[in-house]
Amino acid sequence: MSNLVGCFLVARSSLRDGFFGRSVILMLQHGPDGAFGLVLNRPAKADQLPFTVYVGGPCKMDGLLMIHGCENWLDEEDEAKMEVCPGVFLGTKDHFEKATEAESDETGRFRVFTGYAGWAPEQLESEMQQGAWIVLPASGEIIFETAADELWEKLAPPTLPQPSMN
Repeated sequence: MSNLVGCFLVARSSLRDGFFGRSVILMLQHGPDGAFGLVLNRPAKADQLPFTVYVGGPCKMDGLLMIHGCENWLDEEDEAKMEVCPGVFLGTKDHFEKATEAESDETGRFRVFTGYAGWAPEQLESEMQQGAWIVLPASGEIIFETAADELWEKLAPPTLPQPSMN
């Protein structure tokens, strides 16, 4: 299987998992040691922060992760190594600070996550063989210009209606 870094995993409508059903995941790592990504469409409650926090997956972690689409936040040397897919960059501590001070036109260009989606070696490949996921190219345009609650509907393939048994 080719490397899925920088791609979306879109749950097929047949995936009935309580957490992953109707989810869209941005893949950040994929290789022989397993896979790692962030669920993009699960907002969480975080009253103490000036921005929405998303539940990136069921795997717990200390701290928060950030992705953003603000090229002006990057140094020239950072751009290539921090880009996940076109228009999406991994955030750093400095980027978190910029997010808390962001102008209103930048507030939609970043997402902050608690938790992540992780797979053991060969686990994701097995799920792919079972038809649980669709792989699509990811972009900042889709991530930052689509409301989280509309992301799955925008990316999921159409399903055929079930025939009536009447």
